[in-house]
Amino acid sequence: MRRFLIVLLLLSIVTAGLKAQDAGPYQAKYAVKCSRFSSNWYVQLGLDMSLQNPYGHSFADVFPNGKTFGVDAAVGKWFTPGLGLRAKVNWENGLRIFENRHAAWLAPFYENGVNMDKGGYMSVVGDIQFDLHNLFAGYQADRLWNFQVFPRAGIVYNFGVSKGSPLLGLGVGSTFRLNKRISLYADMAYQMVSSGFVGVEKETGTGSNSNGYFDFNVGVQINLGKSGFERWSEN
Repeated sequence: MRRFLIVLLLLSIVTAGLKAQDAGPYQAKYAVKCSRFSSNWYVQLGLDMSLQNPYGHSFADVFPNGKTFGVDAAVGKWFTPGLGLRAKVNWENGLRIFENRHAAWLAPFYENGVNMDKGGYMSVVGDIQFDLHNLFAGYQADRLWNFQVFPRAGIVYNFGVSKGSPLLGLGVGSTFRLNKRISLYADMAYQMVSSGFVGVEKETGTGSNSNGYFDFNVGVQINLGKSGFERWSEN
């Protein structure tokens, strides 16, 4: 019995050693060192198109009733290759260069031009970013294309009716690496807002239930300071 236990113990040690050797490729592919708080920050500057879809209206009529253009800016940080946080500000339908006076679905309803004259609307959101390439295919510092998904929460304020609303959304995005510092990015998200954002106009069919809008963003991402992660296997 004693000899059997000794043999079993030796087999366990050998098996553990083999598993440790097999962990090498896994570690090289997925395991990275935690970076400093000052590392892996970035800023984004871009343009966007927004498609408003108030409750009670058909999405087929979004063009041109709910279409607007604007600008956005964001700052973010990757804490791991797969997890990051981003804060983003969007100003829509407030700049003359993107003038759209046919956006009848932006409150106040059917008063073309009033929303833009009063400043359009502005949103401030926070995104939790999950990089699917790094999570499922392993970290690769020089990968050209990365794909992300992100839930978001924030607030939006409509200057046209002087009302604000909480905001919840879900989006997808991607980045295309040009060099170590600069990438191109593209995002798409859908946001749910309350009737406080669009106002309540019974005669137009807009009720107090949930309202929402899509936004599509493209722009430039600039990495700040030190970027990238060191692998555990590196010395």
